[in-house]
Amino acid sequence: MIKEGQIVEIPSLSSIYIEDGSVFSSKKEELIQKLKKRNYNLFDGFLVGEHHGIGAFKLGQRKGINVGGKKAPLYVIGINKEANQLFVGEGDNHPGLFTDLIYFPIARTDFQNNESIENGSDVTIISSAFQFKINASIYIFDDILYLELEKPSSITLQNGLLEISFKNNNHTTIKIN
Repeated sequence: MIKEGQIVEIPSLSSIYIEDGSVFSSKKEELIQKLKKRNYNLFDGFLVGEHHGIGAFKLGQRKGINVGGKKAPLYVIGINKEANQLFVGEGDNHPGLFTDLIYFPIARTDFQNNESIENGSDVTIISSAFQFKINASIYIFDDILYLELEKPSSITLQNGLLEISFKNNNHTTIKIN
């Protein structure tokens, strides 16, 4: 049975996207805080419609949202499976379509020996979704792998297979699916 849920538009000028100049006591705290800002909820925007199941949606998707009356197309910028909510942003330059941090549970990778990773190591990301390489720094805290991108990239990066190569060791690769 498909459960209907809410479509919430997050304005591009939302305070979520404003750097607040916070100082953090650790890199772990900084990364966690960055992620919390992108955990959208109903109160970050306004209700614009309903969907018929979030399973068919991916980050960055434009088609199938079925909300009209906007000056520019809406794009999926977030999905909350637990609350059955779809978060959208208007226009292809919406700040929610870009990120400089992605994360995955280490269990989603084929990498088993995370003790050998030095936090802050330089890596190169190759994505099945893009034709170019992305430079990043890698961190692992509490069985979560964080990739802090050198410059903001499309959130669709998270939709495909990622291959991470260490710049100082061409023989180590982590695959994330």
